[in-house]
Amino acid sequence: MPASRRLTLALLSLGLMAPLAGRAAPKSPAARWQQWPLRTLPPGPDAGLAEDDFADLAPLGQGLAGVRVLALGEQTHGAHEEFAYKLRLLRYLHEQQGFDLLLLESGFLDTGLLAQDLAAGRGLVEQAPGNIFFMYSKSAEGRALLRYLEQRQRSERPLLLAGIDSQHSGTLSQAHMAPGLAQALADAGRPELAQGPGWARVQALLPDLLALSRQAPQAAEQREFLAHVQAMQGALLAASTPATMAPQGPHWWAQVAMSLEAQARNLWSDGRENPRDNAMGANAIWLMERLYPGRKAVVWAHTIHVARGLQRSPQHLQAGEVMHRHWGPAYQVLNFSTAAGRYLEFASGQAQPVPRPASGSLEAGLAGRPGVRLLRVAAPLPLAQFGWEYQTAAPAGQPETGRLGQHWDWTIFLPRVSPVRMVL
Repeated sequence: MPASRRLTLALLSLGLMAPLAGRAAPKSPAARWQQWPLRTLPPGPDAGLAEDDFADLAPLGQGLAGVRVLALGEQTHGAHEEFAYKLRLLRYLHEQQGFDLLLLESGFLDTGLLAQDLAAGRGLVEQAPGNIFFMYSKSAEGRALLRYLEQRQRSERPLLLAGIDSQHSGTLSQAHMAPGLAQALADAGRPELAQGPGWARVQALLPDLLALSRQAPQAAEQREFLAHVQAMQGALLAASTPATMAPQGPHWWAQVAMSLEAQARNLWSDGRENPRDNAMGANAIWLMERLYPGRKAVVWAHTIHVARGLQRSPQHLQAGEVMHRHWGPAYQVLNFSTAAGRYLEFASGQAQPVPRPASGSLEAGLAGRPGVRLLRVAAPLPLAQFGWEYQTAAPAGQPETGRLGQHWDWTIFLPRVSPVRMVL
């Protein structure tokens, strides 16, 4: 039997070739497949802000009963259609489903300070470049997201903002991390930790760390730095004041110290350690359980960070697995995929073609079929699916591709994508 015929029969058995009617495939223990058509968005960077009744997203809303945190992944950081549909989803989740907090893949400190300015009525769009991840703050599509956050601040029910990344490189971190930690230690009754040789070591190494330099200092310098950062974190966590859990309170700064330790270990380990995602997950949990208890949140990040069931090593979990272990079924993930087009590769700044889907993959089965669709299964789908980072550099012992129903709960399939447009 030709390979194409075998693939067609496999897809038929899973319901992938069924008409788009929201019908489940035949009830099979292997997979119960559902798919729904989504509306086509208009062209332009503001596509996700277009007038909308969100009626086609009702199946998603129904499937989120009991979900407190929904992560919206992105495969490339650089596809216009991913950003446009993510913004549309965020609007639906906020305006109709009660999600009132956006957790962004950007620095905990930088984004936290910007969020305070935003809540005070100061603009976000102009302050974001140099502080929020550049693919969000310098692309036309990312700036549409920032404008939406500004607009919601003027509404009766604002959409709150926080950053979860433990990696800090923004101008706000460069200006405020050292003096902010010193003030927090004084407020916690431990001003001596912002003095002496340990503090001097922190101040000496901080500029290179915030510049994301991978040049590791001498081992003794590393030990002194890490020991002092851990001492600061312990002192801040021990503090008990009326503002303990407030933005820029002692425990908020303890999260900054924890993130700083993770950043140092990551940059200085020459690839041996990768605690960045552990800290990202810990930051998200602290924000949800301590700073914003009772809220429902949307996480906006690369799929590699938010997918569950992935790890760099048994000690270094991806953030999505950290969050999944904490929240269980109250944590869900929505991923995007495509089979054609081009995207802007963020590291090089160059447009790249979408790789040809592998034979037998989910994308190969959907390639060439018109229309955007929302996909879900009741059990893990036994078809390979494309993952930009894990496809090319999967850690030892980890899957080269993720799977719908195992690593994420939903997929939005885009027939074709195009590059985001950088405006700064």
